[in-house]
Amino acid sequence: MWNGHQSMKKIIIVNNNMKVGGVQKSLYNLLWGVSEKYDITLYLFSKSGEYIDHLPPTVEIQTCTSLFRFLGVSQAESKNCLRDKLTRGVLAALCKLLGRPFVMRLISLSQKPLAEEYDVAISYLQNGDIHSFYGGVNEFVLQKVRAKKKISFLHCDYENCGANHPQNNELYLAFDKIAACSDGCRNAFLHVMPDLEQKCVTVRNFHRYEQILSQSKANPVTYEEGKLHVVMVSRLAHEKGIERGIQAISHVNQVGIPTELHIVGDGPMKRKLLDVASECNGTDFVHFYGEQSNPYRYMCNADLLLITSFNEAAPMIIDEAYCLGLPILSTATTSTKEMILNRGCGWVCDNSQFSINRSLVEILRNRSVIEYVRSQIRYTDVDNINPMKQFAALIGD
Repeated sequence: MWNGHQSMKKIIIVNNNMKVGGVQKSLYNLLWGVSEKYDITLYLFSKSGEYIDHLPPTVEIQTCTSLFRFLGVSQAESKNCLRDKLTRGVLAALCKLLGRPFVMRLISLSQKPLAEEYDVAISYLQNGDIHSFYGGVNEFVLQKVRAKKKISFLHCDYENCGANHPQNNELYLAFDKIAACSDGCRNAFLHVMPDLEQKCVTVRNFHRYEQILSQSKANPVTYEEGKLHVVMVSRLAHEKGIERGIQAISHVNQVGIPTELHIVGDGPMKRKLLDVASECNGTDFVHFYGEQSNPYRYMCNADLLLITSFNEAAPMIIDEAYCLGLPILSTATTSTKEMILNRGCGWVCDNSQFSINRSLVEILRNRSVIEYVRSQIRYTDVDNINPMKQFAALIGD
């Protein structure tokens, strides 16, 4: 039993920012799941993002004024201050030219170690490609935070996302534990770093299931009858393979299955994807809704969630669709077997355009199969019991 604030473990969690994104949403959900049981400080390189104003009131938020702050903002966000724009631009250019380890040594000189000592320090963001100005959270936790235990979280297919590099890998040797967001992510990491098997554990993502269900009932989208409706909820980025989804829906329509594609999300590929839809004569059956604070109103009445990523970790949208009773078709990535096939909530196809096309046709031709899967998952109980147990074990409760 908890005997008040004084008995709580002091945990600091470090991240780049709280913008809309998979890692940030995972962190947001984690904070709501554990904030009443631990004394939590959230340390952000940039105190920015849509989730900032919706965090649990008991979480203390701190931020930095050192050069680490540039790892929490984009170049576009630095445009209002010429000095900041130039500084970030130079750091990003040096990163591309000389690599992040060199740039991190420069950045570290601008940051004093934090004064307070913690029971547990958590790095919530892995590094990316060695020449990408992204990450730095692992280095911050190892070099600038005093704690009895240091943990690094993994939210990626480490082997295939560009993170696998000797200088990234070496950092993990200094952590006490590595927490992967799925068994598949853990296995992918251990394929690269097999000697860390005893250090690396699975801690599944937390979700605010009651909020998801509540939001899905707030002005739910009603789709046109007589057609099938497929939804994609994703950042519009290259690795998500959204263009393959557009091409697959075009193929489905060509073989005589009237189907519309509803794309919720925004990102750097938006212009190209609009062009792809136009090239596929899909302006009538492909709909872009942009970034939405409530994607669940688009999901609850859809027939199928489509995921066409080239590589993925453990997409939170899978658990969210499962909660809403929405069947899923996904390309095969790190965690699809455990998250989709093992739970019977959908289908997994080979990671190719041909397989996406063929699988979509097979599924959409037989609507009764979709309804059967929906009926199997619609009344399934969902909760955070396992993630809570895994998190408590991770920090040593």
